[in-house]
Amino acid sequence: MTETLNNEVELKIKEVMEGNNAIMLATTGTDYSPWILGAYYASDGLDIYLLVEKGGKSFANILANKNAAYSISQNDAMKDFIQGKAIIKILPDEEEPRVREMLVNKMPWYQTFVPMVPLKIESSKIFATSLQKGWFPAKVLESQN
Repeated sequence: MTETLNNEVELKIKEVMEGNNAIMLATTGTDYSPWILGAYYASDGLDIYLLVEKGGKSFANILANKNAAYSISQNDAMKDFIQGKAIIKILPDEEEPRVREMLVNKMPWYQTFVPMVPLKIESSKIFATSLQKGWFPAKVLESQN
């Protein structure tokens, strides 16, 4: 991902990603369209990793349509937040332990109770909003891919 503004925007995005645990992921593709999933995530750089329920509505949508949108916030517009446009990559089952380890390292209490699928969210655009910095409308970090 190449920034369209400067390192300050990328640093703010990473700060928001590292400072939160939950993501709201919007998907479409099946009878459950649109659908919003609340899930726990971990990040590596600007990439986001999570596990979703193998039999769930979000996974059904992702199988039909890899395009998604997301939001990471504290549900308070006065606090910095990000929104993104992304492609979801379904990772091989062999990646599940690695993604689970990332999640547990971030949130030691994390656990699941049903079969899960590892996913990677690759953003094409990330919108960073910070009222304290005067970033309204949001600053945009855009992929060159």
